[in-house]
Amino acid sequence: MTDIAIPHRAPWKTMLVPTDFSSGSRAALSLAADLAKVHGARLVVLHVAELLPGLTADTVVHAEGGGAPMRLEDFHRAQTLAWMEQDRALAHTRDVPVELVFVLGAVVSVVLAEAAQRHADVIVMGTHGRSGLAHLVMGSVAERVLRQSPVPVLTVRVPDAT
Repeated sequence: MTDIAIPHRAPWKTMLVPTDFSSGSRAALSLAADLAKVHGARLVVLHVAELLPGLTADTVVHAEGGGAPMRLEDFHRAQTLAWMEQDRALAHTRDVPVELVFVLGAVVSVVLAEAAQRHADVIVMGTHGRSGLAHLVMGSVAERVLRQSPVPVLTVRVPDAT
């Protein structure tokens, strides 16, 4: 087995970490936080939400248990950022600067646009490791990002629990 040498100072100063809150995304974030600590990089943790057909960011929703009606984008942002605070906590345990970003849109195009806008040096993302019919039907976000990204993409796969 050949060891792969990674330069002491990788050129990665900004690492984009898309998350869907899966175990693969959590593993990717953990690895990215470790790499960011070693290389003095900052993390941009991104969650992209795609709306169902017929819905818009301005669709009004009513929260369970009452409360004032809210725009769908505002409701989704509040819910998502609460989940993402766990991501911030993980990065802070490693003393790594982290920015949380929530965007409504098509996942692949938003990930690529955010990478460009934030001058990301690398994208670190989890993969579900689907194969066969599941891969054919659902496709792979990680694969599409990998094929289209102008910057390196590091994918992290967590083996199935079965």
